[in-house]
Parts: sequence; C-alpha cells; structure tokens
Amino acid sequence: MSEIKGTITAIKGGVAEVMFEKETPSLRSLLKSENKGALFEVVEQKDFKTIRAIALSPLEGVERGEGVIAGNEEISVLLNKDILGRLFDMFGNPIDKKPFKGGRPFPLYGSGKENAKKFKESGKILETGIKVIDLLTPFRLGDKIGLFGGAGVGKTVLVTELIHNIALKKIGYSVFAGIGERIREGNDLYNTLGQSNVLKNTALYFGEMDKPPGVRARVGLSAVSAAEFLRDELGKDIFLFIDNIFRYAMAGMEIGAILGKVPSELGYQATLEHDLALLQERIQAGAKNSITSLQAVYVPADDLTDPAVVTIFSHLDASLVLSRDIVEKGIYPAVDVLRSHSSSLDKDIVGLRHFQTASQVKAMFQKYRELSHIIAILGIDELSRADRVIAKRAERLRRFLTQPLFVTESFNNSKGVYVPLEKTLDGCEKIMRGDFDDVELEKLYMIGSVDGISKK
Repeated sequence: MSEIKGTITAIKGGVAEVMFEKETPSLRSLLKSENKGALFEVVEQKDFKTIRAIALSPLEGVERGEGVIAGNEEISVLLNKDILGRLFDMFGNPIDKKPFKGGRPFPLYGSGKENAKKFKESGKILETGIKVIDLLTPFRLGDKIGLFGGAGVGKTVLVTELIHNIALKKIGYSVFAGIGERIREGNDLYNTLGQSNVLKNTALYFGEMDKPPGVRARVGLSAVSAAEFLRDELGKDIFLFIDNIFRYAMAGMEIGAILGKVPSELGYQATLEHDLALLQERIQAGAKNSITSLQAVYVPADDLTDPAVVTIFSHLDASLVLSRDIVEKGIYPAVDVLRSHSSSLDKDIVGLRHFQTASQVKAMFQKYRELSHIIAILGIDELSRADRVIAKRAERLRRFLTQPLFVTESFNNSKGVYVPLEKTLDGCEKIMRGDFDDVELEKLYMIGSVDGISKK
C-alpha cells in the first residue's frame, strides 16, 4: 500500500498524536518521523483524523509539526536462519556490531494462523541436571515454567544455568528475551554464553530498562516470533527464556498511564490479563515441535499476591519460588520447596519412584518447618527422638539439594556439576533412610551426587 503522510500534533511522555488529512493507518502500523527517524506504533484512534502512537525509539529532537510517514504495514521483526549466536533489538536489527543480511519481515503479533488444536499431548520430562528442579518441580517439553523471587535471590543466574544445561543435552535451540533488565546483565549473559560455547545455539533479543516502555512491551513478542520461526523452519524444539516477564507487565502499565487509561488494582492497567495472554498464548507447540518457556518473574517486595504476579501464575505449568530467607542460609539454588509446584509431579508422568521420593522429601521439609520454631526457642535437644531424626535428615537433604553451577565457576572457584535425575533420587533416598546420619553437614553441601562420600 502507498505511504500515508501525517503530522505530529502533540507529544506527551512516550506518546505522539498524529493527524492525517485523508485516511489514517491501521492499528499496529509502524510510523516513522521524517526528520529524526523516530519510530512509533499506532495503538489508538483518537478521532476521525487523529491516531495515538507509542514511541519505539528515543524521542530526543522530535517536535510538534514534524512529518510522519506510515506504510500501513503491521510492525514486524526481521528473521532468518542466521539469527542463532546473535543479539538483536525488537525489530531484528543486530546490536552486536556484526553484519546481518537476508532477514525477512515476520509480523510481531503473529500470522493469526496459529492452530489452537496443536497443543502438546504429553511431552517427555526434560532433565535439567539441577537436583532441586528435577526432583520437586519437573517439567515437560512444551511447558511454561516461572522462576519467582525478589531482587538478588538468583533468578537470572538460574535462568543462565538452565540455558547452559539444556544446551548440553543438545535437544534444540534457545531464544532469550531480555525485557527491562540492566544492560550490564545482558552483557554478562552474552559473555557467559560465549565462554561456555552455548551462544552458537542461542538467539538473544533485548529491550533493556533504558528503552521506552513501547520497546519493553514488544521485545518479548519479537523473541516469541523468533522462537516460532526456529520451531517451524528448522524443525527443532525451542526453549524460550524470558528475563523478566514482570517487566513486560510493568511496561504495559506505563503505556496505560501515559495513554491516560484508568488503572485497576495497585495501578496496573485494566488490560493486564489481555496483555499477558497476548504473549503467553503464543508459546505453544507446532505440528511436530514445541516451545518450552522458562520465565524469570520479579516479585515486588517479595509479595506473591501482587496482581501481576498472580496473573502470570495462571499461565504456568510449573513455578519455582526463590526465597530470600533461604539465600540468607547460603542455600543455592534458593528454591522454597514448599511453595514451589509442578503439574508434572504426577506418578503417571514421572513414575512411581520419583513421585514417592519427591512426596517424602516435601513431607520431611514440611515437618522440619513446623519443628524449626521449637528448635529456635528451646533448642533441638527438647525434641523427641523421632523429631530429632527428622530434623537431622531434613538438614542433610537441604544441603544435598544445593549444587555448584557452571555459570558461577568464575565467582566461587567451584566446578559446576550436572546431576542426572537417577543420582538425585538415589541420594535423597539414602539420606531419608538414614545412611548419612553420621556424616557432617558440610560434606553434603555443594556437591553433585553422594557417590564417594564416606558414611562414617
């Protein structure tokens, strides 16, 4: 379609109002200012001649009266088979200072041809090599998994470790969406993946915290489009990592505020559930392969009842809650066993042995939590003999479920380990049976399997 020209009549925050003399461009169209080349997305029709558009690039130097060109084409991202090993912005333009040619535009909001009947039936359990995840929150290919936690509890480290370990299994390719996080973290991730030889199988899309809310609200869709492309074009299972999905919801809240929309609970946009579904419902299986998503979720003030956090919960198949209290005890990964959940922890899915072992571990941790108040006040000697045994074995289980990670080797001088599920089950069973009651706690801390540990 031929270009449509308009004029900027107002700029408020990150929103521009543009007037067109004849026809107006459709929603989701991309606009470009004539002088500064600023980019906008049409999000609202104000009246017969005026539209409102959110900024997708910095607005420095853009003024009222500046001309705008609209091609009436839906906003898109450039994709081809060479996106692996590369860093891109939301439009698919490279940001790693390397050439990228031959990219074809794919609609950011999908083709609209997704077949709702193509959802997975029963994907196989995916082993991650991380003991506490494989034991207590297993997930299948095609699942959506959330890593919940406040600031500084290890969400990004765990996401990076999962990218590394899944690459070791050589199952498929990974796509990473950096939404609203620090630029330093993105740089660290790029370097870490490069050093561990994982970058070549990963495509990364970034919209960091210094970008306008429009970019932060759309870069996740770019990553999903890339995941769909790799799933369908290369015929591989794809792993979509999002850090941080909460920032995606926050970007939508900012856009609602600058558009003047009446907010709902705690200031969130009234369209919060729709905005999240726009991204989450795109993460699904194709005809032969699936997209498995692992999403870091920032929990403001460690409040799991926050409306955005609750809405994200509703889309997930498994949730890992990372706890500040557990971090303070030096337990890494700092997973709160009793608040984490997986729909795949079912005896018909994981098998009877795995289900029974995980259930017994959770029951022991639950009993230990109840006893911990007595221990804190009166001391462990005031417990009955049976309860002292439970407390002793729970402490050993808690330490056994820690492990050194590959992506933190340079920080703690401990070589990372990949622990097969069979070794994890074996270690837990032996600890609960009492085989290691006389072993010092430190010998079970930050290890892989229990092989080689003397029982006396």
